[in-house]
Amino acid sequence: MSDRWSSSLASSLRPTLLFGGALAGLSLLPFVPSVVTPLPLSPYFPLSVEVLVLATVLVYGAGTRWERPLRRGVLVGVVLVVGYQVYDAAVYTAFRRHGILYEDLEFMDNLLYFASDVATWAGAAWAGLGLVGALALAEATRRAVWAIQRTAPAAGGRGVLLAVHLVAWPLVLVVGPAQEWGTESLTYQTSNERVRVRTVAAKAWANTQASARLATMLDSLDTMPVNSAYSAYDALRLERRPSVYLLAVESYGTLLERHPDLRDPYRDLMRRMQDTLAADGWHMASARAEAPVQGGRSWLAIASLLTGVQVDRQVLYNRFLERPDRVPHLVRFLKRQGYHTVALQPFTFERPGLPTRNIYDFDVTLYRDDLAYAGPAYGLADAPDQYSLNFAHRTHLAGRAPYFLFFETVDSHALWNYGLPPVLPDWRQFNEAGGAGSEARDALEQAGRPPGALLPDSLTRPRIYDQPQSTRYLRHIAYDLQVIRDYLLDTAPEGSLVLLLGDHQPPLFGTENAEVPLHVLSTDASLVESVRARGFTEGLRPRAERPRVRQEALYSLLVRLLARHDRGPAADTTGLPPVQPQGVAPSLLVQSPTDTSATGDAGRREAGRP
Repeated sequence: MSDRWSSSLASSLRPTLLFGGALAGLSLLPFVPSVVTPLPLSPYFPLSVEVLVLATVLVYGAGTRWERPLRRGVLVGVVLVVGYQVYDAAVYTAFRRHGILYEDLEFMDNLLYFASDVATWAGAAWAGLGLVGALALAEATRRAVWAIQRTAPAAGGRGVLLAVHLVAWPLVLVVGPAQEWGTESLTYQTSNERVRVRTVAAKAWANTQASARLATMLDSLDTMPVNSAYSAYDALRLERRPSVYLLAVESYGTLLERHPDLRDPYRDLMRRMQDTLAADGWHMASARAEAPVQGGRSWLAIASLLTGVQVDRQVLYNRFLERPDRVPHLVRFLKRQGYHTVALQPFTFERPGLPTRNIYDFDVTLYRDDLAYAGPAYGLADAPDQYSLNFAHRTHLAGRAPYFLFFETVDSHALWNYGLPPVLPDWRQFNEAGGAGSEARDALEQAGRPPGALLPDSLTRPRIYDQPQSTRYLRHIAYDLQVIRDYLLDTAPEGSLVLLLGDHQPPLFGTENAEVPLHVLSTDASLVESVRARGFTEGLRPRAERPRVRQEALYSLLVRLLARHDRGPAADTTGLPPVQPQGVAPSLLVQSPTDTSATGDAGRREAGRP
């Protein structure tokens, strides 16, 4: 009797346990991307209202002629919900924003190429394991959907779901909004009102709205007024023309000032660099620059720097690419002043669907295949930054002053798992090592000194592959800063003006803002004194009181700096071109500017100062 009762109880509980377990498993599935990535977790965890609705459809369709198609439809729905979360988590991890599909589709090809660039056998193995795990999860999901539908009648599924609905919807519709549950989403914010997206459906709807707003904004650019403040630069004629360097260090972000493991060694690094340069007669001042992007898409940050327009969207950049020749920018201004302009971008090379283009009309472009590098491969560009920078100077800058060099470093690029090249006494030794094999690499290691002269031995002595990601990042940044420091000490001509900054904050860290360090250096004290007068702090070391400058303001800031230098330190500054602290409106990128007094007045009003 007892055995029969136990057996009867077990058989009656089995459908209930199967139903509850399958429902709980499906509800947890959409939260997995948030658990394993920085994507904010929904405040309703572990309740997924999307899965609740799909499960209700499944249960109420059981036993009807729609049972099989509903089961398939629900399975597709679960896949879409989880797939959206995976997509949103990938975007958030890379760029610290939620998805905007209209924007994200535009740089899918860049993402795929970058994935192939950083691919390793270990990465491929992990990807294979991930694929196997995803297939196993898909099969478990199929079984869970089948179990919910089959066990619902015996488990009282309708009553269970009704009870969950009675709890869920007051939370979602009343309590959550009233208590402001969830993380604020700046991605979808269009006013001062705080925006919070708490469910997958709400995120997808906000994504759709943001995509529509972005498309509308792009269409409106064709009819918006154009600020032609930059066209007024055509009237300037500079007599004193120092060579100008714009050195963009990949992923050099203010994370270094805030990360608890990096803050102190970074301060010491900058102190050592500052002391060495100061002893050689260099003057320095620093600020923070607010980049238009986080974690990647350097080309948007560079476009903002050179055009003086905030280019924070790939779709806007693509509109600019349709006719870049009609847009005034820094390179064109300097060419008109008689500068020899050179772009050094060692990570750029021709690929299917991504041709190389001299968008800014540099006199010389040096891409990966233009560097005549024959040594061992280091990092993403093969040629180390020490080689690339000195090769560019030797072949295209020496004897060509005044010149403008734009250099986008590569060796500090994520994922910081490539190892670091040695720093050689003579950069030409890379090509004299006798090939690209391991013997050549070993010979270079013996001939040079390990990178890390600006860091303590406690950080540089351990094998870099065994160190945590944050330390590897710091060491790669320190290498590029060391290369730049050595070049400035040994090679840069007297009186040069150097703008050294990061292009964006690094990916894969929880960066809270888009700020990057910005340093102005010169052996001409008057050039640096001009930016100190605008609030830049003395030296290179990070300070809390540093001012913030938008990257798109640097075009006008640099032009004003050169124009003031041309007049001399004691000259009247009346009539100098004003700094545009917010840049100018993006309509400049899609329409031809007209130089009229009206637009000039608009430019002065936008600048907000005489």
